[in-house]
Amino acid sequence: MKRILLFLLLFCTTLSYAQNDSITIVTTKWISNVIAPGVTHKQYHFKEGSIFGSSQFINLLEIEAGSSLKIEILPSPVLIETSKLAKESGAVAAVNGSFFKFNYEYNTVDYNSVDYIRKDGTVLAPNTYTSDSRAMHQRGALAVHKGVLYILKADELKSWENYILADEIITSGPLLRVAGLDEKLENSSFYTTRHPRTAVAKRDNGNIILFTVDGRAKESAGMSLEELQKTLRWLGAKDIINLDGGGSTTMFIRGAPGNGVVNHPTDNRLFDNNGERKVANIIFVK
Repeated sequence: MKRILLFLLLFCTTLSYAQNDSITIVTTKWISNVIAPGVTHKQYHFKEGSIFGSSQFINLLEIEAGSSLKIEILPSPVLIETSKLAKESGAVAAVNGSFFKFNYEYNTVDYNSVDYIRKDGTVLAPNTYTSDSRAMHQRGALAVHKGVLYILKADELKSWENYILADEIITSGPLLRVAGLDEKLENSSFYTTRHPRTAVAKRDNGNIILFTVDGRAKESAGMSLEELQKTLRWLGAKDIINLDGGGSTTMFIRGAPGNGVVNHPTDNRLFDNNGERKVANIIFVK
């Protein structure tokens, strides 16, 4: 009986924390700015353990469905900072993209990517397999077809991405939510440890969210994938896919002070906007 009572107490306490976290996320008065017609930037610094018992610095961009601005995938033949690649492309805003190899040489063979990339109908990089099964970052995809972005889940075909009808594709993952249902998450350190995270989500109304949360700092702990999944679900996401995170996590907005980076990339181990890691591809709004 004591064990049952203890279990019920812990369950109720956990449920209470989750409800408080969701209420905090939903009711927060975000610092909000319209950066282009149909594109809104929101930012908030949750301090003193206010969500998930931690401090979190979150940025999100919401692109309204039907906006004249479109989301594109942009690979680079040489590793480059997200902000620099975004500026070169004339982007209104951007986040870092999917996973890559640390190869600083000029490379148009696979664009330093370990994940499949298709741009303007041309395959630029294949998925790189180290076993017979897909890596966790190859089980989903961002696909853009006729200007509309989709978040897709891999099926049983090994070359599944080759059959997607879309102009642009990049595989990534893990997938966190599909068609309004949470995906089951693995019990491994990549999933359960808090890190800086980058994600893309889609609402029922077709609006797209580009999302970053900082980490590895006392000012922002970062999130586990379960915490990321919950946060974006509470923000109304129907579909959610995780992108490359950690030191790669970066959000750029044209016209923002300094280098345009509005979050706190971690490669310089300082809580400022100067610690960008060079990446192989970005997701940008143009």
